[in-house]
Amino acid sequence: MPTRSERIAKTESLFRNVNERIAEASERFDAGDNGEAEFMCECDDAACTERLELPLDEYEHLREDATTFVLDPDHVNPEIEKIVRQGRGYAIVKKVDAAAARIVRQLDPRADPA
Repeated sequence: MPTRSERIAKTESLFRNVNERIAEASERFDAGDNGEAEFMCECDDAACTERLELPLDEYEHLREDATTFVLDPDHVNPEIEKIVRQGRGYAIVKKVDAAAARIVRQLDPRADPA
């Protein structure tokens, strides 16, 4: 049976996958004049519908590390993640829980296939 941190990691990875599609569409159809797009909060609440405006270059930067996610600053779960930087209305977090970090790396859509 998965641990709580593993379930959280899977939920956050699902939101990350949604945001990957949003980023692709934003790039394909040209983001607004300000280079921003509206992304889903990648928190551990499967019912969360919070939207976060984020520059596309910031989104691409956070995706360089499979253990970083974008969240509403009020949705950070200090049991498994810590804030590494903040923007206007969003926080970039890094997984500090080893089990969660392992799962999100395995589920990273940008990871090289083994």
